[in-house]
Amino acid sequence: MDYKKSVELALSLGYEEVSDENAYKGKYFIKHEKIWIHNIEALKLKLKVTSNEELDNLGYDVENYHRYKKHTNKMADNEMKNLYANITHLDGEATYLYDGMWLLPDGTMEER
Repeated sequence: MDYKKSVELALSLGYEEVSDENAYKGKYFIKHEKIWIHNIEALKLKLKVTSNEELDNLGYDVENYHRYKKHTNKMADNEMKNLYANITHLDGEATYLYDGMWLLPDGTMEER
């Protein structure tokens, strides 16, 4: 799954965006004190760790990474469309999520 879809999935699962100049692309996503992982192998290289246990000890959400890592972009789109269907008030209208972010009927997100 590409980075944009990974971000959308993290947000749909309740992770909150945190700005951090040291994080990949200047932000990370956190939920229950665990950080969302976009690419576990790249993260291990950057942090110079070799095991999932080390990442877990550093506060990364290894469990959810493995749960969702096989999501393709199409699967992530479907997940977002299902989320939209579950939370929308008016079919066909954008639904406000938080902090200026809107979920559109096609499952994409837009900042307004």
